[in-house]
Amino acid sequence: MALDKSGVRGEVPTHHRYQSVLTIKNMGMTRITRHPKYYLHDGSVSIHVAGTVFRVHKYFFERESEYFREGFRAAGPQEDGQSDQAAFRLDDVKISEFERLLWVFYNPQYMYDEQPIDHWITILDLATRWEFPSVRDLAVRQLQKLDMKPVERIITYDKYNLDKSLLLPAYILLCKQPSRSIDDGKRLGMPTVLKINEAREYAQRSAAEQGCPSPTSADAEDRELVEILKDVFDLS
Repeated sequence: MALDKSGVRGEVPTHHRYQSVLTIKNMGMTRITRHPKYYLHDGSVSIHVAGTVFRVHKYFFERESEYFREGFRAAGPQEDGQSDQAAFRLDDVKISEFERLLWVFYNPQYMYDEQPIDHWITILDLATRWEFPSVRDLAVRQLQKLDMKPVERIITYDKYNLDKSLLLPAYILLCKQPSRSIDDGKRLGMPTVLKINEAREYAQRSAAEQGCPSPTSADAEDRELVEILKDVFDLS
């Protein structure tokens, strides 16, 4: 991943990572707080999120994100991030969410495998919204390693328009289930439910042709279900 190639990246010194919380005044009378961990004295851009200022390295944002490259270029002197008083403003994001994105860049040991599902979904959401393709790919790779319920995985991957071929294992599990709840059906949406039902019917028919006395879709081999699902969902 491109994030590992930067000479700038590395462990953040303790005295940089754990600054005490300081309250300052910006150009108006609004009081803002420096983030206790991600206000770095050697940072090159100030970013304002929900009343808190982060001071981080602009390099990561310009290298990884077209959204931020354009945003920094378009920002006027009142919001160019050169100082806390002119911090680049991000709306519609929580402090905890932005912390998770920054963790990708400032994770000192590159230990990605210990984070839970919701952590990576937050990173996937911000990486998609702010056009960080390498970070988005990282989030997808990590989600692939985690044990998600099939319905949750399908809903999440569909929301962020991820490669549907990654959902084949989840589709197989749904095809083999004897039934699903009404709530799961509503959450999946009618198009997905209809395609799963179609695949189940094909699988059941195939099992009957192979001599199963009371065939169900669960009797079909996984490799056969994969081919059925590829056809039903039009996957290459």
